[in-house]
Amino acid sequence: MRRSSLQLTLSGGARATVIALAAAMTLPACGDSDPGDTRGTDGATDGTTDGAPSTSEDGSSGGEDPGQFGDEQEYELRLSPPPSTPLELALNKEDSLELFGEAAKDILLIEVDTNDLLVNTLDEIKNACGTDWLLDDEDPNHDCSLTDLGQSFGLNWECSPEYSMVRILTMTPANAVVDSTSIAGMQGLADLLGVGGGFSAILAESLGLGLTEEFIDTPNLVAALKQDMLATHPNIGGDGSIMPITMWDALHDMETLGETFGPVGDHPGVLAPGFAPHSDALGPDFTMTAIADSNLRLLEGLDAGTDKEFISIVVDTVGPNFEDPLEFDFEDPEKFSITGLALNPTVDMRFAMQEHNGFLESCTENETCWDNLPGAPINNQSVWALDPWVLEHVIARGGKLKYESRQFDKCYEVLFSCSLGARVMIGPNADFPNYPNAWSHFVINLGLLDSLLNLFNSGPPEPQYSWDLISEVAQVALHNPPGCELPEGEADVEFTLRDIGIGISGPEMADAVRPYLQDQASTIAELLLGNYKENNGKVDFYYRTETDGDGWLFFVHPEDQAPGENYQYDNPGFFADSALSDKRSSVTVNGAGDTVREKLKLETGETTVYIQDDEGDVYRLLLIVPQADGAPQSIKVRVAKKLG
Repeated sequence: MRRSSLQLTLSGGARATVIALAAAMTLPACGDSDPGDTRGTDGATDGTTDGAPSTSEDGSSGGEDPGQFGDEQEYELRLSPPPSTPLELALNKEDSLELFGEAAKDILLIEVDTNDLLVNTLDEIKNACGTDWLLDDEDPNHDCSLTDLGQSFGLNWECSPEYSMVRILTMTPANAVVDSTSIAGMQGLADLLGVGGGFSAILAESLGLGLTEEFIDTPNLVAALKQDMLATHPNIGGDGSIMPITMWDALHDMETLGETFGPVGDHPGVLAPGFAPHSDALGPDFTMTAIADSNLRLLEGLDAGTDKEFISIVVDTVGPNFEDPLEFDFEDPEKFSITGLALNPTVDMRFAMQEHNGFLESCTENETCWDNLPGAPINNQSVWALDPWVLEHVIARGGKLKYESRQFDKCYEVLFSCSLGARVMIGPNADFPNYPNAWSHFVINLGLLDSLLNLFNSGPPEPQYSWDLISEVAQVALHNPPGCELPEGEADVEFTLRDIGIGISGPEMADAVRPYLQDQASTIAELLLGNYKENNGKVDFYYRTETDGDGWLFFVHPEDQAPGENYQYDNPGFFADSALSDKRSSVTVNGAGDTVREKLKLETGETTVYIQDDEGDVYRLLLIVPQADGAPQSIKVRVAKKLG
C-alpha cells in the first residue's frame, strides 16, 4: 500500500513554498497543541494563561544566594513530533527552473556517451550528397541537393568546403581521386597497364580495405574526434567519450550547449558559435516527481534574556553525510520518476572544424621520420605539431588509428615479371626488416615502366607513413573540389545538423539520471532548502530528543545559526555553578548521536544549571522535567539573571 504524501505542484514562489512546506511538516497534526503559538503557555507564564512571569516568594527557585539573581520567569519547551508525511514535488520545466534557478548548472543530469552521437553525426555528413559513393564505381555521383543538409551547402555546393569534407569522408579505393598528389603517377601507370588489377585494387589490397570501404572509417574517425576535439575541450575533458549534460541544459532544451561546448579559451569549440542547439528530449508534458522525507526538525528554545524562539535543525540519521535537510532516494522508482521524455530524443546542432592555414608536407625517406609521431613532432611543419582539434590533425589521427599496425609486401608483375612491375611494402619485410609498422614504400622498377612514368610527370611517392599519404590526399581534396579551388585558410567547415539521434532513448535516459542525481542528493537538498536557517530565531539553548530517545538540552552551536551570523559565546555549555567553573554538559556523551554541540541529558525532577549568553550575562536555569516513558513532551524552564 502506498503511503500518503504531501503533494505540491508548483506554479510560483517555488523555493519559498518548498521551504515553508518542509518546515510545516514538523508541526503536530490537526487537533494537537500548536507550538507555533508563541504566547499563552509558550511565553513566560506562572501556569495561568495571562503570560505574566512566575516568581517564588523569596524571588528564587533554590540554589545559590537568591539575592544574586533577579526575578524568575518560567517557560515551557515542547517537542514537536518528527514529520510523518513525506514531501512530494511534481515539477514541470518552468517549475524546475524557478525552483533551482542557475544552481541547475551545477546539477549533473546525465553523461551522454559521445560514440553514438558522433556516429550519427558522421553518417549524416557522409550521406549529405547521396549514397552512391558506396558503389564500386569511380564516380561517387554526389548530388548535395538531395538532402536538407546538402542543400545547406548553398546553390554552388560543388565549391563549398563542406562538400570537400564529404568527398574526403566518402573516399574509397573505388572512387579515389589522387590528382596533384605524390601518388598520382602510380595511379596513372597502374590503370594504364592494368598492374595488379588497377590502382583501386592495389590500394584496397595494400591497405587491407574493401573496394568500397572508406580510407578512414567511421569508428576510427570517431575515436580521433574524441581524442583530438572532445577530450581537449575544457568542458568535456577525460577521453572525450562522455559529454556532461546538466539540469540547466535539459531544462533549456539543450540550447545552452552552444555556449558550453562552443569556443573556450584557445579551443575553437566542438559546436559552432552563432547557432543555438535544440533538443526535443523534454516534451511539453515533462514532469519530474520526487518524494523526500524532511530531516528538518522544528525545535523550541530560549533566548535567556529575551523570550522563547523557534529554530529548525537537521536531524539526518540516514547518511552518508548526515547533514541533508531533505532525504531523497532517486534510485527508488516509487520515490522518483520522470515522464514526458521523447521516445528517441534528437538534437539540432552545428558541428564545426577548422583547417590549418597552409599545406603540410609529409615526412619522408630518412629514418628520423620514423619517430615523427603524436606527441613527438620532428619539426613545426609536422601535422603532429598542430593543435589537435585542427582538421588535418584529426584526419591524420584517424589514419594512424586505422593503419598503425599495418604490414604488407607484394610485387605486382608486368609481363609476368616483377622486375618490370611494382612493389608495395608497408611495414617491415625481408629486405627492410627495420621498417616500422605502417611505413609505406612504393617501388616501380626500371625499364619500360620508368619511361612511362614521364607521361604522368610523377614517380612513386616517397617512403612515408600510410596516414601521411592519406593526409596529403585529404588536403588536396579539401582545396580542390571538382572545377573549383579553395585557398588555404578558407576551408573551415560547418555542418548544420538536425534531428541527430542523441544515442539514448527516453526510457533509458529516465533510468540513467538516477545514479547521477543520487550522487548529488545532498547538493539538491541544500539547493532546495539551503537557506532554512535564515528563519531561525535567536536562542541560547533548545530542547530536543537524541538517538537514545531521551530528552536533551542543547546549547546553540555555530551550525545552528544563520549564515554570516557571528557566534559570540565565550563559555558555551551548561554549568553546575554561576562561576562557570564546573561544566555539566559535554560535546560527546553516550546515547547522543551529535558530536559537536554542548548538551545535557535531562533527568526527571528538578535540576539547576547555569549558562552564559552571547552578551556575557550569566543565567540560572531551573529545569523541571516530569516523569515520562522516554522524552517528556514538554519541560519547564525557570530563568533568572545573575545580578551585578
